[in-house]
Amino acid sequence: MIHHRTNVIDQKNCAILRLFRMPAMTRGRRPTRALEKADAIAKPRGRVQYYERGPDMYADFTITGPEIHTPVKIKRMPYIRCTPRWLEREAQDEIAGLKMYPSSREISRELWIYSPDYFWRFFRVCDTGLVELGRNGVPLPQKSPVPAPGSTTGTIQEVPASPSSHEETPSPQNPS
Repeated sequence: MIHHRTNVIDQKNCAILRLFRMPAMTRGRRPTRALEKADAIAKPRGRVQYYERGPDMYADFTITGPEIHTPVKIKRMPYIRCTPRWLEREAQDEIAGLKMYPSSREISRELWIYSPDYFWRFFRVCDTGLVELGRNGVPLPQKSPVPAPGSTTGTIQEVPASPSSHEETPSPQNPS
């Protein structure tokens, strides 16, 4: 019985100590230059509000416009030429954090990735996957650089000839 009480006290002390522990270290330094460049991209879309950077932050800043609220997380990638499926694996922690925000037509959860040379790509985090966006937040058209198997891209097809103006075609009203 005494052992059980000690265990309960230890659990309470551990919980209290966890509340007052020193904050965990973030990985790397604050991306000051990337945030400055992101600010220039975000300002035309609305009012930008930054969050204090910490290990448990789901977004780096939000953009609030007249019709939409956008929490944004930025992530530096060694290269940004990747597929959305690959990015879902590489940025799974950031995507999971953004999915903590509710999903609706008025809330656009976005992941912005950038290269070491500060080239940017933008993605909306949907419940079913990622959708690539332009700088203005509008989804880019869905087109693939590789033709799908069985597609006719780049092949010449014969088109049936239309009747020329020289030939007489019987009209339905006056059959000849």
